[in-house]
Amino acid sequence: MQEIIIEEHCAGQRVDAFLAAHLSVSRSRAQRLLNGATINGGVVKLSHTLREGDVLHLAPVAEVAPMVEAPLDLKLPPLPPVLFEDEHLMVIDKPRGLTVHPGAGERMATLVDVLRAADKPLSTVGPPERAGIVHRLDKDTSGVIIVCKTDAAHWKLAEDFAARRLTKTYNTIVCGVPPMRGRIEAPIERHATHRKKFAVLPQGKDAVTEYAVTQKWRKFSFLEVNLLTGRTHQIRVHLTYVNHPIVGDPLYGGDKRALDSAGDAEVIAALQLLRGQALHAAKIAFTHPISGEILQCEAPLPDDMTRIVAALDSTK
Repeated sequence: MQEIIIEEHCAGQRVDAFLAAHLSVSRSRAQRLLNGATINGGVVKLSHTLREGDVLHLAPVAEVAPMVEAPLDLKLPPLPPVLFEDEHLMVIDKPRGLTVHPGAGERMATLVDVLRAADKPLSTVGPPERAGIVHRLDKDTSGVIIVCKTDAAHWKLAEDFAARRLTKTYNTIVCGVPPMRGRIEAPIERHATHRKKFAVLPQGKDAVTEYAVTQKWRKFSFLEVNLLTGRTHQIRVHLTYVNHPIVGDPLYGGDKRALDSAGDAEVIAALQLLRGQALHAAKIAFTHPISGEILQCEAPLPDDMTRIVAALDSTK
């Protein structure tokens, strides 16, 4: 059985809500996984409130999940560049524009579809349409993402993500020039009226983002960003909150502001070739869930962001 020891920062949560967040699965999927589970040696009640030191044991899931085939008319992109691979996991450089797993609404090609088409084995902890996925990137964010091939790797990495034992570093281009270093601590919650957006709201979940300006121009800056928490849209929301939205971000206003600020024709041309926010998951450092090896994987800056940097450099 899989053992999870509850740490201090997880105390106070309902066990089903904790497991859903821990494994990045739906609440109903978490409740099914708790069937046959024990906590501190006793039967798990879904309403159980976790305490630090609680020991949760989950029954093993089926080794092979039902296949979820992509629609026949769905055109699949090639397998993205693989930065690391062994029998337990892969680290992939996801391109901008590729959805990680299916969501509500229109069905489009996903990273899961591409991996299945490439005959890659995938973990079965989550629902079949999210096979192998232990964390995610927004569709229009590029860069490093870990995919699990085995359930053992998935369980351990899910625990490491929940305990924030991994280090993720992002690169982004933002509007304006913020202070050279900053720490943004502001709670994030889904927007009250725009259901696709998130916002800084008093009742939101704690969120902490740190950044450093590594290059600056008159009206734009290149940032290295580290996440200390992992809320949905966190970097995009926090940078918008401090009035430096990400270039090209249509949801948070960075696309229009960037074009209005560009001035130079070469910069405008580079911005118009960008499809989505100029946000790239550049590095991830973690302990291999099976071997214990320390791994650091890095994805090069994509061409669309490199083009913008070159255009901005030409205006200096």
